[in-house]
Amino acid sequence: MLKDRIVRIRMKKSFKEQKPFSYVGRVTVWSENWIALEGKGLMLTRQQATGVQIDENFKAILIPRESIDHIQVLPDNIDLNNLKVTTQAQQLVLIVDGKQDAFLGEIGEG
Repeated sequence: MLKDRIVRIRMKKSFKEQKPFSYVGRVTVWSENWIALEGKGLMLTRQQATGVQIDENFKAILIPRESIDHIQVLPDNIDLNNLKVTTQAQQLVLIVDGKQDAFLGEIGEG
């Protein structure tokens, strides 16, 4: 269904203090119980000036579907090597040229 598409997957939070976490990458396997993608992790954190820690390198990621909060399909031309984050009001967002920016979390949530 979403195989070979670029997506942002926001993970569910298991407890209130858990930092918001997302993955951005290309889906390689889509099954009833799992999603595999080649991509990077994005975690909100107060230790970074941008408010977000982005993995430097691509990695293979296997995600159980039950742990996913939601999935956003991104344009195929997004540059996964140069992900940009900005603030809009109190929100941290991943900039997506020509489409709606991807919400990552609230400022101070990490």
